[in-house]
Amino acid sequence: MDYITLLGLDGNQLHLPVEGGRKLFERAVTVLQKISKKVKICLHWEREKPDCHSLCETLLEALPYVSSLSFRRTYRGPGLQDQERCYETLKRQEKQLFLDLCLRAANHIQGESVHNEVNDLISLFSFNTDVHNILLDFYQHVKTQESSVVIEKLKPFFQSAPAVWIIDLSERKSSILLEVLRLQPEKKQVELRGCSEEESEVRTLLQCLPHISQLSFVPQLSEPSGELRFFGTLFCAAAEREQQTGEKLLQLLLSVCTYQTTALTDIVSYYFKRDPQCDFLLDLYSHLKDCETKSGLSVLPSLQSVLQSAPEVWIIDLSKRKSSILLEVLRLQPEKKQVELRGCSEEESEVRTLLQCLPHISQISFCFDFSRGVKFFGTLFCAAAEREQQTGEKTLQLLSSVCTYPSFPLTHIDDEDDEEFQCDFLLDLASHLKDYETKSGLSVLPSLQSVLQSAPAVWIIDLSKRKSSILLEVLRLQPEKKQVKLIDCSEEESEVRTLLQCLPHISQLSCGPEFFQRVCAFISVRSREETEQSAALLRMPGITLLLSGELLRETCLSVGRVLQLCGANVDLILKPRKMSDKEAFALFRRTTQLHSLKLSNDMALLLGGWVRRWGVGCQVTVEELSLCPQTAQPSHRVLLKVVSSLASLLRYWAVRQLDLTEVCVPALGLTPLLLHDGPLNIKLSEKNVQQLLSLLHELQDQDLTWSFLSKFGGDLTSFSLNWELLHLLLQHPSAQTLTVNMRKNLFLQENITRLLPYLDRIVFKRPSPSFVLTAIREIYKARASFIIPSLLRSLGHVINLTCREMSPMDCVALLYTLAHSDGVKLNLLWTSIPPWKIESILLNLDKVSQLSVDRNLLLRLVHGCTASGAQQGAAESLLRTVQHRLDLSCSSCVELPEEDQSDTLRLTAEDCRAVSTILRRSRRDTQLILQECEFQDSGLDLLFPVLHKVQLRASKAVLLQLVSLVPVNSEWDTVGRAVSLCKALEGELDLSHSSLDQRACAALALILDSSEELTELDLSHCQLTDQLLLTLSAQLHKVQVLDLSHNNITDASTDLLLQLVSINPSIHTVRVPSAPFPVRPTPVPVPPGVRHLQLPVLPIPVLLLRRSS
Repeated sequence: MDYITLLGLDGNQLHLPVEGGRKLFERAVTVLQKISKKVKICLHWEREKPDCHSLCETLLEALPYVSSLSFRRTYRGPGLQDQERCYETLKRQEKQLFLDLCLRAANHIQGESVHNEVNDLISLFSFNTDVHNILLDFYQHVKTQESSVVIEKLKPFFQSAPAVWIIDLSERKSSILLEVLRLQPEKKQVELRGCSEEESEVRTLLQCLPHISQLSFVPQLSEPSGELRFFGTLFCAAAEREQQTGEKLLQLLLSVCTYQTTALTDIVSYYFKRDPQCDFLLDLYSHLKDCETKSGLSVLPSLQSVLQSAPEVWIIDLSKRKSSILLEVLRLQPEKKQVELRGCSEEESEVRTLLQCLPHISQISFCFDFSRGVKFFGTLFCAAAEREQQTGEKTLQLLSSVCTYPSFPLTHIDDEDDEEFQCDFLLDLASHLKDYETKSGLSVLPSLQSVLQSAPAVWIIDLSKRKSSILLEVLRLQPEKKQVKLIDCSEEESEVRTLLQCLPHISQLSCGPEFFQRVCAFISVRSREETEQSAALLRMPGITLLLSGELLRETCLSVGRVLQLCGANVDLILKPRKMSDKEAFALFRRTTQLHSLKLSNDMALLLGGWVRRWGVGCQVTVEELSLCPQTAQPSHRVLLKVVSSLASLLRYWAVRQLDLTEVCVPALGLTPLLLHDGPLNIKLSEKNVQQLLSLLHELQDQDLTWSFLSKFGGDLTSFSLNWELLHLLLQHPSAQTLTVNMRKNLFLQENITRLLPYLDRIVFKRPSPSFVLTAIREIYKARASFIIPSLLRSLGHVINLTCREMSPMDCVALLYTLAHSDGVKLNLLWTSIPPWKIESILLNLDKVSQLSVDRNLLLRLVHGCTASGAQQGAAESLLRTVQHRLDLSCSSCVELPEEDQSDTLRLTAEDCRAVSTILRRSRRDTQLILQECEFQDSGLDLLFPVLHKVQLRASKAVLLQLVSLVPVNSEWDTVGRAVSLCKALEGELDLSHSSLDQRACAALALILDSSEELTELDLSHCQLTDQLLLTLSAQLHKVQVLDLSHNNITDASTDLLLQLVSINPSIHTVRVPSAPFPVRPTPVPVPPGVRHLQLPVLPIPVLLLRRSS
């Protein structure tokens, strides 16, 4: 078996002992050279410090043939078994071998090959992700093993290392980083991962600063205190060294830490994202403050930018930290900051200090225990009031301003629980301040007015837990009526009466439907004032009155008195557990009107019996009467009794609509309701109506059918019918019109002939084009012109023939229909019409009010107008029916399947001549849409004579083609073309993202010279150069809005444009490219009259000049 086969048996892997003989390694190299595929090598160690001299030389020679290296520690003992152990020891040996190999490569290889060889070695070992550290280790290894001559030889290699040096100072000395950085030809970026608290390490790192261009820090997953302490120590050490030597180390340290983001800013951002509650920045401030106190050095001013880099919201727990440190940090901020309290202190001194923070706070919130929060903010407002009385400062006003935001006291409102929390907090805070006013005599509550006014739009209150009197106080402070949501009601009469006093301040009251019943149970409504107050409650938008449980006579009397005043606006749900005739009489004795009444089955039976006994003495007008849904479906017998009771109510009460959609009554049981004499509209579920229709078909009763049509109306769009049932309804002498859904009643397609006599009684919803075509064909065959008006009315005066392939006979039927029509809408989108019928259709367009066609048929109709004997009339009719909009774009293709659409319509010169001819005959402006179109130059030439009569919308390619065709031999014609084109474009020309050449720019300059109509010009992304812009520059002063952004224009042309703006008052806005090179440090003069001059921060490529109005 050969060696290739043997290697294949072990996954192409060659095992070698680290301390093998030279001959073994030489033979191994010979084998590797004969194998086309690279081999994996596994090296075996037998002792901790082997002699690797021969192995190193062999590996360097074998590198081109090796794909990977792996390592295994072996020991010899009984059984001669291999074990992997001592992982850390193995890793150290692996690194040592790597460093030895790199050093030998450096000694034996010259020039650039050293770099390549070391990179190859790195790829074979497991250092791919730790290349920065291994390079530092390699430098230290070279320095230990060799002289400075070797280091000088390796200098190009270390200079070719990555642009960013990464070092973990908790694992490696900063001195080695200093030496490597000194070898660099330029400053390098350094990224710290981990820190050291040794003073010597900090001093050495300061020596690195002259060689560092940017210093950044990657926060570790441990606590930030050590990292921040390291940076604090670093800045303190820099300040101390600066004092000793005079070097500007603090300035140097800040310069490398502040390239785009400060290293400390990175840490701040990181830890605030990880833990918003952490307040390590306050710890950093304390650390530096202590350093200043002990050493007498000034460090904090140099770190002010870092301390200002904190997140928008400062978070502090006042139960753990002093507010004085927050005050000092806030004083350093350039602007007011948001503060969130995560704990509070009851010490008077802490409250006073927090008040001193107010001038530096934009918004204050809290996130801790509810009751402690109310007490703390109450104490804060009271302390502010006392301070204001003592000092005269506007402390209360300042405190109110930081609390005046929509979500106070929370940072944001996420859900309904937060809304309820906010309302409870504000109500309790107002109550706390009200009590304080009573005790102290100071006026505090008015200062809360702005806070309460910015609070939620809906006030939520649980009257079983809070007094309605405090709600009244809060509502009185509002500038307008507010919405109120009641969660529960109080059992105390005084609370209910106080709530009624709130009504003038409430725009909408949301409460349970049983709320009013409880009000009437607590308050015996006797006086006129009480009745008016209760009526005002029921008049509130969205209030529903539910009467349930055991209804007492006193409650019914109270409700009845209120309903007497406002019943017409009341929705009453009546489903008591217990109620007698006496209570019913008390409730309805004075009630004459109800907006809606919903009854339980039991109440329907009770009221039905009651009205039968009392008769006409209890008439009530109800807009809508309905039944409550039942938890369990009642029996048919019970339902029949309920329907009988409803029929009794209908005889004595005036009911406009009976809604039975939430119950399912047997169809036969509905007959008493259908036979009701008075005007009544009945609503049933779809299932019930379908059953009723089947019953009508079965009974064939004329009176019942008439009642059905009168009670339900003729809208049958939700139901499936059959011909026999529809025929029955259509035969009835009632004048009721029936509306049917064609998609649900496909049998209509097969019964068109039988439908013709009834077209005056039926309206079709969603009729298919095939149905319409069949109908007009049948009418034509019968020559029944008198039916056509009825057909058009049933079709909504729309003849929809989309996607039909019409035969000559179909066209004749359509023309016959049009001849007997007037003002009909005709839809021929993607309809195929024989060419010889086009002219006939054109001649009948005077009967059409609106025509819908695709662009291909439109073009054929345009050609037909030019060939028609009555060209003028045909052209005018066509333009009128398409609303003076000749749309040859893809927008007319929306109803065609995508696979049948072609994006581009290619128009010939004959097409353009036809379009020009029809536009010439138009008496008013027409919209001409030429998007997704292609033209020959000769075709567009034919459109210029009519451009002054159109509003043109075209693709940018067509616009550019038109611009290029403006110049002609005759100067008079050139001016005419330019004026016509500008008028057609309504003064706006957009050629952005078009490639403009010298010819196009010359033509555009000619247009600007010939016309005063072009006011807006967009030439962005047009690959314009200074030379091309020079062609245009003499005429650009005529444009009011000019966009030249994203072009290849240099500073010279930008200066020219600035000068152009400064001397031409007609120019309002110019967008030009910024210089492709760094902007000159000299200030750019603002042209006179220009309102806004914005020089972009690179790489934003736009300079915007906007003239003041």
